[in-house]
Amino acid sequence: MNKHKVRAYTIMEVTITMMVAAILIGITYSSYSIIVKSYSSFTSKNNDMGELVTLDHLVNRDFDQAKIIKKDSAGFSFVKDSALVRYEFSGDYILRKAVRIDTFKIKNRDVNASFESMPLTELNDKADLNIIDALDFVLMYQKDTIGYHYHKTYSSENLIEKNPNAIN
Repeated sequence: MNKHKVRAYTIMEVTITMMVAAILIGITYSSYSIIVKSYSSFTSKNNDMGELVTLDHLVNRDFDQAKIIKKDSAGFSFVKDSALVRYEFSGDYILRKAVRIDTFKIKNRDVNASFESMPLTELNDKADLNIIDALDFVLMYQKDTIGYHYHKTYSSENLIEKNPNAIN
């Protein structure tokens, strides 16, 4: 009988190596899962915040460029030199209609409009009396509420166009 000693790993060494490898794979997978969830959460928050910033930018620009801002039954109309921009506020979204239609899927509430610090709660039969110079609303961002306030300073030319009898 040939008695050659074969050099090999024992069952115990192989088992310990497999257990260490399994622990390392488990730690790596857990770390990867945490990183993926964190990145997904960051991307979601970033997209939501980007939508808020875009809405704020558009409303600011529309307020600045509008000659007259009117409240109507569907929302608000921003009359510009060559265009008309409409905003419709629903509880779950804000719709902006211009050359293209933008839908902001942001929960909102407490939409208030006023002219010269007088709230415009009811629509008047005369469209000229539905002009606003301030718009306030609250947006819900995740668990927070963010208040927005926009104000339009009309030129005397715009106000005279609104009411030609104001000169007299």
